[in-house]
Amino acid sequence: MGYNWDSKPLKNFKIMKRHINKSIVAMLIIALLITGCKKQLETAPLQSVNDQTALTSKENIDASIAGIYARLKNNRQYGRDMITHPEALADNGFATNKSGRLLPEANNNFPTQTANHFTITIWTNSYAAINQINLTLEAIPNLNLPTVTQADRDRWNGQLYFLRGLYYFDLARVYAYIPGAVVAAQDKGGVVISTKGISSFEDALNFKPARAPIDDVYKLIVDDLTKANGFLLSSASVNTANKLASQALLAKVNLYRKNYSEAKRWADSCITLAGSKLTNTGNYINNWRAATNSETLFQAAFLTAAENIGVNESLQTSFTTLVTPGITSQTGGFGDLVPTLTLLTDLGITLVGGNTSTSNFALNASIASRSTDIRNLLFEVGTTGRGNSKVECTKFIGKSGAINLDNVPLIRIAEVYLIRAEALGTPGSQVYNETAAIADLKTIKSSRYTGYSGSAIETADNALTNASPTTALLDEIIRQRRIELAFEGNRFFDLKRLGRDLVKAPHYNTVAFTDVRILPLLPQADLDINPNLKQNSGY
Repeated sequence: MGYNWDSKPLKNFKIMKRHINKSIVAMLIIALLITGCKKQLETAPLQSVNDQTALTSKENIDASIAGIYARLKNNRQYGRDMITHPEALADNGFATNKSGRLLPEANNNFPTQTANHFTITIWTNSYAAINQINLTLEAIPNLNLPTVTQADRDRWNGQLYFLRGLYYFDLARVYAYIPGAVVAAQDKGGVVISTKGISSFEDALNFKPARAPIDDVYKLIVDDLTKANGFLLSSASVNTANKLASQALLAKVNLYRKNYSEAKRWADSCITLAGSKLTNTGNYINNWRAATNSETLFQAAFLTAAENIGVNESLQTSFTTLVTPGITSQTGGFGDLVPTLTLLTDLGITLVGGNTSTSNFALNASIASRSTDIRNLLFEVGTTGRGNSKVECTKFIGKSGAINLDNVPLIRIAEVYLIRAEALGTPGSQVYNETAAIADLKTIKSSRYTGYSGSAIETADNALTNASPTTALLDEIIRQRRIELAFEGNRFFDLKRLGRDLVKAPHYNTVAFTDVRILPLLPQADLDINPNLKQNSGY
């Protein structure tokens, strides 16, 4: 069968015309739906609303927004790929080949097919969400008071601007270079900007935009998140947009665009507002075992059995064979992606036989020692039920009460401290301050290393500097990002924004930052109908 729009069937052609604009590849989808998906025309898609009352009532605005959140949980987004692929494509993840999944990504095989990198589904799914956001924003002013209160409008606007900023941020960092880390000869621009809803068949067909400049995309993201922050409440659930999340994301986006003063400003505000959300050595592990980690500022919430991604592609099965931490007698998932030897070293885990031999790594894993870094306790030896055991990540292990059902943190307060540390500790930063950067670094490390105060580790941290010819302080901050955020979907983007090569020895070959494999392909179908849209180099 052909294209499966939204993985749900459509009710009739009239509703199809209403929703078809959700994808930039409108013409292709129309053709495939008409010629190859007759059965899909019989039932309405989940989250759709009656086309006579669409976006004209409070209930349907809420339903529309719920559908936009639901798209974040697509397998190709935060259901799996936006978490697994940044680990596999970079130097954190080794593919065990226990199911064959994630092997081409870890090998950085040139993606002549979309399966070897971030896929085109992130593009189509994100633009579907963005168009729904645009249509919903345009509908809100037409709803009348007192049925709809100003508080309702603020809540809707805050969520919609936050979500549009988030979707555009993910599009920009996946499909384009990041400000300040661009290979000029291969730069084709950012991504398509669309801030007006497309609600007619004809407008969808006539929409032929070019890729906007990278800086323009990031300006839009910052503008949307700033608007969101003005509307949102800090008391809102972490399952939905909230003020803490908008400020954290503003800090992160500004770090990406290398506006360090703004990154610090928003991190300052977020940390002050968050209060004591940072965990410590006494409760760090238990927080990862809870359904929602208390450090979480925003998460993709997987709450019902219907949302369970299952044994093939959930984060639990992707990262571990274990069903329950510490119990190796029961095998659940595949453990497709495990920490590389260099990540194990940074985590403070030493294998029997050492961390330098790939031949030793091929055998059943056995841990010889651990450092005082409690984060390494989330990495333990898996089962032999799928082949030789490996040290596996157990951050995602049925936290929502069922195997393969886990809430997925998109940003935590610990990352905000590291964002501020990097903004303060990057040479040339507008707010460069080594003392303040070390203070933030020590805040994280004192919360993660037992016996940190007065230790040799603290003494070494106090002496960190970027004095030429070294960048020891910045390097340690980036190393702590690697450890803290391991297997949470950041590593590839961190190396990409810093313009660094993907050094994957001893498991795989190095991928230079100038290699075309740093960027994935755009949907060929969109290029076929839009002469203004340019493909990334090498495809």
